[in-house]
Amino acid sequence: MPTEAAPADRAATDFVTRFGGVFEHSPWVAETALAADPAIAFADIPALHAGMCAAVRAAGRDRQLALLRAHPDLAGKLAVAGGLTADSASEQAGAGLDRCTPEEFERLQVLNDSYKEKFGFPFIIAVRGLTRADILEAFEHRIDNTPEQEFETALAQVERIALLRLHQLGPALGRTLMDRLDRFAAISAEPGALTRLFLTPEHRAAADRLMAWMAEAGMAARIDPAGNVVGRYEGTRPGLPALLIGSHIDTVRNAGRYDGNLGVLAGVAAVSELHRRGERLPFAIEVVGFGDEEGVRFPITLTGSRALAGRFDPAALDAVDADGIGYADALRAFGGDPDAIASAARDPADILAYVEAHIEQGPVLEAENLGVGIVTGINGASRYAVTVGGTAGHAGTVPMSLRRDAVAGAAEMILSVERRARAIPDLVATVGRIEARPGAVNVIPGEAIFTIDIRSPDDTVRLAAMEAIADDFAAIAARRALTLSIGKTHDAPATACAPALIDRLSAAVERCGLHARRLPSGAGHDAMAIASLCPVGMLFTRCRGGISHNPAESITVEDADLTVRVLLEFIRDFPAQHK
Repeated sequence: MPTEAAPADRAATDFVTRFGGVFEHSPWVAETALAADPAIAFADIPALHAGMCAAVRAAGRDRQLALLRAHPDLAGKLAVAGGLTADSASEQAGAGLDRCTPEEFERLQVLNDSYKEKFGFPFIIAVRGLTRADILEAFEHRIDNTPEQEFETALAQVERIALLRLHQLGPALGRTLMDRLDRFAAISAEPGALTRLFLTPEHRAAADRLMAWMAEAGMAARIDPAGNVVGRYEGTRPGLPALLIGSHIDTVRNAGRYDGNLGVLAGVAAVSELHRRGERLPFAIEVVGFGDEEGVRFPITLTGSRALAGRFDPAALDAVDADGIGYADALRAFGGDPDAIASAARDPADILAYVEAHIEQGPVLEAENLGVGIVTGINGASRYAVTVGGTAGHAGTVPMSLRRDAVAGAAEMILSVERRARAIPDLVATVGRIEARPGAVNVIPGEAIFTIDIRSPDDTVRLAAMEAIADDFAAIAARRALTLSIGKTHDAPATACAPALIDRLSAAVERCGLHARRLPSGAGHDAMAIASLCPVGMLFTRCRGGISHNPAESITVEDADLTVRVLLEFIRDFPAQHK
């Protein structure tokens, strides 16, 4: 049985496979550039081109001459035994060299022979964008150069050809993924906006499109009883335990196109690349498109991922949307089966781990100029409603020293929330809503009501911080002679990502030539529900401005490409017996 290549060796092979043809019949250029700087594997096109050209320039005269001689004649016999590459054939055809008139063809042959006799290598020119007349004119002009002038000119043309080819190659996986994300975003209930709510006809249309793409990627696709779309790519033999990759395909109203959808389609893209290369692993891969992550249509959330994890609450079946449609009826219409939801639960013995790629929905990666980051955990969150009581009074007649102003007290309390949160790493706290009562411009507020949302990846830190905030509030209320009531309205524990998955994702990022930035997730994800089934990990992708749940959501094709390649690195290095 052949020995499996080490991850670094495999990454090098992938790089050379991808870029080895940029310089005609000369994969050594890609090999040399990568050896000089492994980070070049995920550099942008200008940096990649510069690194490869530097390898050529440092190679010495003999190797440079061999590179020039590897190029074919224009519209003539081939210069090397390897023949005309697909790139050269396409480029020459694009310039019309496969449609020369007899006179043009004869002239090119004469020039080819004269040129090679004088210089010792074929005439080389970046033909893309040129006409046959342009090429003949350049040929006739350059044949009068000195050997040293023409050697340098030919090398410069080789470098230009390489740059044009790199732009053609570009982030190929990223371009395909972005195209699919654009097409997926068109499946919406609203023209010109993306609204795809759980169990709607648009959700079903997206599920059908997703299953078609899964099938193209070599997966067997289905909809499970809870409405999840599941695509399975078998391993070296059927029935092996599976690595789960997924996110959600439902959206908020007037959504961005990357929240949730990126993670699902990036998983499909990674499997598609494995399938294209004929790679089977010692475990299966399942890509899952969950529904109901956003919780917009029904007053429930995460029912798809909870069902898969075996934690579905049957009470959810009684939920009703704003139009009076019941959850169970909507699920049946979608193609699920409310009576068989229990069968959607997976056996922990059959699942190795779950990994979710997702846009960051925050500004950290952009601020640090990083395309991806590794999530350490999903913040636990608590929400509170705070009521501060004072005494309403006339704004013009009550002296400042005698007031019991509820809003002034609330303002001091809100500043204490900010002060506490700023002092503790990874803790965030927000007062998102405040109301003054009675709310008249000329009345001292007798009551103020505000909310607190406090989050941290460490539940102990979060709860201790809230206790300290409550103590601050009590002291402020006592000093100002105000009443105080604090009620908890929501509480969700933190979800820690598995250390082994954090390490493996970090290693995958580093093999792609980037710093492995670790950071918590302030938003909730399906991984929270799946954590009760198996170890979970998350990969964040940079999004412009940290904007999400908004049509202005934006990622780059390069970051989309990087996301897929990190997933591929992670998958290929994943052990068959995780946990």
